[in-house]
Amino acid sequence: MTLLEVRDLRTWFPVKKGLFSPVKYVKAVDGISFTLEKGEVLAVIGESGSGKTTLGRTILRLVKPTSGKIVFEGRDITNIPESELRWYRFSTAMVFQDPFSSLNPYHTVQYILEEPLILRGVPPKERAELVVKALEEVRLVPPEDFLKKYPHMLSGGQRQRVGIARALITRPKFVVADEPVSMLDVSIRAEILSLMRSLQSKYGITMMYITHDIATAKYIADKILVMYAGKMVEYGPFRDVIKNPLHPYTQALIEALPDPDPANRFKIRKVPPGEPPSLINPPSGCRFHPRCPYVIKGKCEKEEPPLKEVKRGHYVACWLY
Repeated sequence: MTLLEVRDLRTWFPVKKGLFSPVKYVKAVDGISFTLEKGEVLAVIGESGSGKTTLGRTILRLVKPTSGKIVFEGRDITNIPESELRWYRFSTAMVFQDPFSSLNPYHTVQYILEEPLILRGVPPKERAELVVKALEEVRLVPPEDFLKKYPHMLSGGQRQRVGIARALITRPKFVVADEPVSMLDVSIRAEILSLMRSLQSKYGITMMYITHDIATAKYIADKILVMYAGKMVEYGPFRDVIKNPLHPYTQALIEALPDPDPANRFKIRKVPPGEPPSLINPPSGCRFHPRCPYVIKGKCEKEEPPLKEVKRGHYVACWLY
């Protein structure tokens, strides 16, 4: 059953440099479409500045979209007034990238976890039980040792566990996890991702996992959406896209993954030259064409490739196909 449907979503931010200068737009999200079934995990991949976080915040209606549609459980929430979004806020949650700045430094762990329950009118006795259970589920045990602690008294991994517990304590239907392990030590990244996957599976939560690291997505994702400069360049089942990447940008991201095999220590990786383009003045045609090794002269520079289904469920936006 489809939980979330996004259709041709655009989020543009106006920029005006001077009083008499024309208004330009940062095209952070520019024509994204996908669907998520209940219980699925979608990994959104791309370099910094590709629009991943803006996409997640727009879907949660923390940022208002410029155009397009966001349909949640069959209901169009794109332009619903903020005053009527309470039910949607109760159905969604977010795990933030920075586990320190996302937690109030003046509140204890107990109050941080209780706050969303208070907003929902949960009785005090039930709140206390749910908080203890949430700490046990994210493996902060014994819970009594953490209830009265403040965020600065916890390690980075422990703070992120509290952030995950806060997001899941109300049993949301949809969660956006915005690079939840990028600021953690490598030694505990796999453990945190394994924890998130087990809780997601246990409660049947639909999730959007935002990251720039494809290597971490393999622990959690069912589908993958690759973004470049605000555009969607490839989309499909995770294993299909990783085993058979079609877009040159997706191929470059996979090629850039570090390989621990000593035999490859002298291997030169084919990383595309240059930097991602400005989202105020993106290139015409395919936005990846200035960096693409397979550019078709006269075609890629002028015409934007449509998103095409190359095989069942696997879509790519590239003139090579």
